[in-house]
Amino acid sequence: MSHDDQNAHCTDGREPIILAVDDDANNLAVIRDCLTRFNYTVLMAEDGESALERADYARPDLILLDIMMPGMDGYETCRRLKLLQSCRDIPVIFMSALAETVHKVKGLEAGAVDYVTKPFQQEELLARVGVHLSIRDLNRRLKEANELLEARVEARTMDLSVANRLLEDEIAERQASQEQLQEQAVILEEKIVELQTAQEALSSSEQQLRQSQKMEAIGTLAGGVAHDFNNLLTAIIGFGGLLQTKLAENPPLRLYADNILRAADSAARLTQSLLAFSRKQTMETKPEEINKIVTTIDKILRRVIGEDIEFHCSFSPEELVIIGDCGQIEQVLMNLAVNARDAMPTGGVLSLMTERLELAEELHGSALKPGSYAMISVSDTGCGIDETTRQRIFEPFFTTKEIGKGTGLGLSIVYGIIKQHGGEVNVYSEIGKGTCFKIYLPLAPPNETSHVSKPAAQMVGGTETILLAEDNDGARSFMVHALNEYGYHVIEAVNGEDALAKYYADSGRIQLILMDVVMPRMNGREVFDAIRKEGGKVRVLFSSGYTADIIEQKGMLEAGAGFLTKPVTVPALLAKVRESLDRD
Repeated sequence: MSHDDQNAHCTDGREPIILAVDDDANNLAVIRDCLTRFNYTVLMAEDGESALERADYARPDLILLDIMMPGMDGYETCRRLKLLQSCRDIPVIFMSALAETVHKVKGLEAGAVDYVTKPFQQEELLARVGVHLSIRDLNRRLKEANELLEARVEARTMDLSVANRLLEDEIAERQASQEQLQEQAVILEEKIVELQTAQEALSSSEQQLRQSQKMEAIGTLAGGVAHDFNNLLTAIIGFGGLLQTKLAENPPLRLYADNILRAADSAARLTQSLLAFSRKQTMETKPEEINKIVTTIDKILRRVIGEDIEFHCSFSPEELVIIGDCGQIEQVLMNLAVNARDAMPTGGVLSLMTERLELAEELHGSALKPGSYAMISVSDTGCGIDETTRQRIFEPFFTTKEIGKGTGLGLSIVYGIIKQHGGEVNVYSEIGKGTCFKIYLPLAPPNETSHVSKPAAQMVGGTETILLAEDNDGARSFMVHALNEYGYHVIEAVNGEDALAKYYADSGRIQLILMDVVMPRMNGREVFDAIRKEGGKVRVLFSSGYTADIIEQKGMLEAGAGFLTKPVTVPALLAKVRESLDRD
């Protein structure tokens, strides 16, 4: 979110009012200074009772609430706020140093919409405040639209009622024929159907809005988690890779390093899975052939479903080439196979089929445009699902399994991956007869279907001087060790201001700046702009543990600049650095 976006106003034009509740006056001062700079009006309270009184009186647009306070804690304060008629619709964001998941869950159960861990980052707080103010504004607008529509419907219904009475009077007076009366009844029935259709369309729009809000909130949380987790993985994978190369001649110890890297790779895939259902992860797309993907994962699927389930595959006779991420498509098939296995506890048949589909017009009940598609159908002969469950099956955290036997993320991950590939996934099911998932993925244009194999990253170093700006100690330490190991001279900086000062001190010998995008004091883009403003021409390579869409939304990437996604391996780091240095 840019600074201009943060200077938000309410629908009525006034500055948003935010109530900050914290028993620490210093914390209140920090929050107030942070928010007032961006045209928010900040009210403050130092305990739960004061918060209730001021919220009831001032009706703020959003409440930032501490948990650990004397007397009434934040959870009880939030619950009591939600009992007040005047405050029940005000979004509450907990701000606490309690970072454990159990506290976050307890806060959401108490009625909060979000949770920020202290000490907070200014950009994160402003982004979350802006998102929830926008959501509240959208809800307010939706309510006004509903009221307007209801008024119009009521007026239209009254008009129809008056017209109906006049019609009945006219029929009574003129003794109209039975045929004329039937014609008028048909007209009235058509009007009622039109009204019902309009009401159903409104209900569908409301459901889509709620789903969008839910996915946005979860996606924001997931993006922050991914940033911190990817910084940790950068250090683990990086030092593990260095250790692996050092132990090439010591097989017993090399095995330990291999196991560490395998576990770290699994953790990186877990982060991608967490982001998949909100469509926030970065895809590595290239031409991929669907039949080849299915053939590759065939043996794995057979082991997953077990021996008591028959597995049949049927392939399209022609190549089905898409532009996509092979690993994510494999993950989709794996999730669907696991679901099918669970639906057939006493055995059955799992069928997987691929075929080409040409759509001359939009497919009924979907958003697919006319064109060429690869269709993958995954069918089972299991217990099936009812219509109520089918309507909710792609919702995050929705599951029909017992506690401890499912997270409720599998099918939402499938939905997110397919949507990110520009496709559609539909489900058909009958109780007792089984379920069929149909996946539609757009085929690549003919000029993009050639497979290009990328050569493996070479461990090439150099002798240039690199200014490395990274605020995470572990990630910075790994990058310094790796670059030094392969001949580079490295100048370390711990934040944006430090990076700018060290660049000015040694600009004559610095040939590349490798810096994190999001850093305290000055972010990477601000450092870049400051150097360019002074006429500096040094090459820049950005890196981040945040996902690509969040970085783009913040406007922190310079067009054409290199970008390194965390977590990063030693070969990937060296290849990207060498590529940036050799670029004209």
